[in-house]
Formats: sequence, structure tokens, C-alpha cells
Amino acid sequence: MKKYFEYVLLMSVCGFLSCAGSKKMDVPAETVPGEVSSTTTSPAIDFWYGHQQRFGHIGQAQCWINILGNISNAENLDRVLFQVNDGPEQPLTLGSDQHRLAMPGDFNVELAWDEMPLDTNRLTVRVYPKQGDPVTDTMQVIVDKEEIWPLPYSVNFSGGENIQNQVQVVDGRWESTASGVRTVLPYYDRVLSMGDTTWTDYEATVQLTVHGFIPPAPGPPTYNVTHFGVALRWRGHHTDGRQPSRKWYPLGAQGEFLLKNELDSCQWRILFDGGNKNKPIQYASGRNRLIPEQRMTIKAQVQTMPDSRTRYRFKQWTSVQAEPATWDVEGFEAGDYPSGALCLVPHNSDVTIHSVQVVSLDN
Repeated sequence: MKKYFEYVLLMSVCGFLSCAGSKKMDVPAETVPGEVSSTTTSPAIDFWYGHQQRFGHIGQAQCWINILGNISNAENLDRVLFQVNDGPEQPLTLGSDQHRLAMPGDFNVELAWDEMPLDTNRLTVRVYPKQGDPVTDTMQVIVDKEEIWPLPYSVNFSGGENIQNQVQVVDGRWESTASGVRTVLPYYDRVLSMGDTTWTDYEATVQLTVHGFIPPAPGPPTYNVTHFGVALRWRGHHTDGRQPSRKWYPLGAQGEFLLKNELDSCQWRILFDGGNKNKPIQYASGRNRLIPEQRMTIKAQVQTMPDSRTRYRFKQWTSVQAEPATWDVEGFEAGDYPSGALCLVPHNSDVTIHSVQVVSLDN
């Protein structure tokens, strides 16, 4: 936790690498680990994406419904519970967990898609402070299971539309800006998912800008890696006894555009099943240059081969370059997931995603 707080302070003073496009991150005094406020205020529950959220109205992007938010004064809380409709109360984990939950008080309620009733459901969060009365807030989770996410699919994030009407937010707090959606606080795997668990072979083109990033280093929050990732044939995190779950594999594969302190040494790699030794990581032979604050394009492709293996390919170029004829990296996997959605995964990088276009390769 100390390292995390020092990192937030560093960001608030200097920003990211080269201080390019950095945003000042204000840390409330009450979130400082080990510091106790002389006046304790009642906790406030903040559902980041509103008190009424819809899921499945475009299609099923994964096996979970994620309700994200923050509860203030986390260090003064005894316990936090959540309840769906009239079901049993369940404990809710608060951050920071130095993984999916970035700030003190952050939460991510994972609701299993298959267990959620259709139409309008109540999600109640109940907070018990160490002193004072309990605080309760309730929101609506509206579930539709009739739709299949269309393919081809195109989304322009610069229109200021409700982000939940365009993608499913899996992790992190995102804000709509005039040019796209941007990570509010870069940290471990900030995730947007789109597409359907039934998607098979497709190609995605992503327009984005990297404003800055946290240089990779041992331990949290980077764990030696900083990247912008594109996950293909995604179906959701796997249960691992944590809340929320951290195990992001198996999946199809994830291409990671690794961001380096030496900006001309960025590199692609493909992870199959989280780097399982039986499915070695595939690294690109070449290097790519990152220019902070300059738009760039990433293209990702997943396609089933005649021999039943799956091919994954990735490439990147800047807005002032023509699309390269060749791919930066490609890899093959046997016994792969046959289908799954698309995920965009900034890991410790401050990015704005401008647009995404996905087309089918089934034919």
C-alpha cells in the first residue's frame, strides 16, 4: 500500500513518463494508509456508471456483469455487503488489492450472467462503519438475454454517449471526452469488452492515443509490464476464490503492445493462457516506436486455420504512417477457445480510445 501511495503522489507531481499528457491525480487525505482523520464522516457509495445500468441489450460480452464504484472512508469501515434482489447478503471486497481494485474503497461486484434474472434487478450495497449508522444504496441492474452482439460492429467514442451503451466496462473508471473514452486512473488492467461470446473469426481496428504510462518495474502496480493489450476470444475472468476474480486466462490469446522507457523499443508479444509453459509467449522480432500524444492504429486478427489451429496477428502504426503490409507478430495455438469477444486492456497506461471497428473473417 505504501508503494501505491508513493506512486499516486509521484503522478500528482510529475505525471507519467516524460510528463506527457499527464493528469493530476488528487488523493483525498482520508485515503492515506495509516492516517486517521480527526473527524469521521459517513461513508458515501458511488456507482461510477449510474444507478440504472443495462447489460445484454447489445449482446453478451462475457460471463460476468460488473458493477463498479467506490466507497469513501474505506479505512473507517467494519464490513461491506451486497445483495441481489431478495437473495443472501454477500461480503464485498474493497481496494486497494493492487490488482483490479486500484484505490482504497474501490469495488467491483461480479454477478454471474447465467444466474441473473431477466429484466430489472435490485443491487443493494450496505456499508457498516466502525462508528455510526449503516449506509445503504440501491441501484437497478437491467438484464436482456435475447440479443447477439452484431458483427460487423463499429463504435465512435467521441460522441459523448453513455459508455455502457457501446461496450461493457469490466474494470476501471473511464470518462467520456471530446475525442474518446479515457482511463481516469491508469492502473492494473483497465478493461473494456465488446462483442459476443459467440464471435469466432474477426479483425479489429482500434484508433487510440497513449498519453503516458507508468514505467514497468517489479511489484505493483505494473509487475514488470506496462502495455496496451487486445484480448481475443474473451469470455470473462475465471473464478479463483477472490472477489473480484483475477484469473484472466484461459482465453483465446492476448496481444500486448509493451511500452518501454526507451520509446523506440516498444514490442509486441502474444500470451496464450497467461504464459503457460506449454504454450510459450510469442515475441515480435522487431521493435516499434511510441510517440506520446500522437494517434496510432492497432489491428488485431483471430482466425481459424484449415488445420484447426487458431492464428493470432497484431500490428501497430502511427497516424502519419501508411498501414504496414506485414504483421508485427503472429502466433498459432491448437486446442483453442472456439469463440469469444474482444477486450481492450490498458495496463498501467493512460490512453484515449477513439474508435473501434470489427469485421468478420468467417468467410
